[in-house]
Amino acid sequence: MTTHEHPTDATTIVLLHSALGLRPAIGRFADQLRGHGHRVVTPDYYDGNVFDANGPGLAYRDDVGAPTLLKIVREQLTDVPENAVLAGFSLGAAFAQRLATDRPEARAVILLHSLGAPRGPWPGQPVQLHRYAADPFVDEANVSALGEAVRASGASFEDFVTPGSGHLFTDTDLPGGDQAATDRAVERIAALLGN
Repeated sequence: MTTHEHPTDATTIVLLHSALGLRPAIGRFADQLRGHGHRVVTPDYYDGNVFDANGPGLAYRDDVGAPTLLKIVREQLTDVPENAVLAGFSLGAAFAQRLATDRPEARAVILLHSLGAPRGPWPGQPVQLHRYAADPFVDEANVSALGEAVRASGASFEDFVTPGSGHLFTDTDLPGGDQAATDRAVERIAALLGN
């Protein structure tokens, strides 16, 4: 897990990688958030494995098993403050959404490129979703259902849609990466967190 020096009153953000592993783009995104004064932790629950394409990354995820990976994530967060922001990319977004029920004090939940249907009442954290207009990993019915659940809890739900099609636009080393859209996502996260 990577951390950097930070002010003692900084918001902690947990940034969970996608099924491609802890790629360099995750570090760059974390550094952009650190530029806004946040403490960012980037757990590696893939044991150092990194992939360039969804096929092998998804195969690794399936071989290890999502429940096992989520257990590893939970173990890696034992020393992270309960009010840390939960954020993730694709598979990491799914884990961030699941962890929200374990950590009702989390300051916010940031879902990049993926989300799931709500599992029961939402615990009350504000949510941001960042996605392409056409993303094979985003189901519009889930967007509506999660939005309703979050708003019913009294929290805000923001759905930021980038024109175009694809998936991981925040990984500019991959086809479909978009630095301008990534920069906008960082600014919107910073605005939600108050800096």
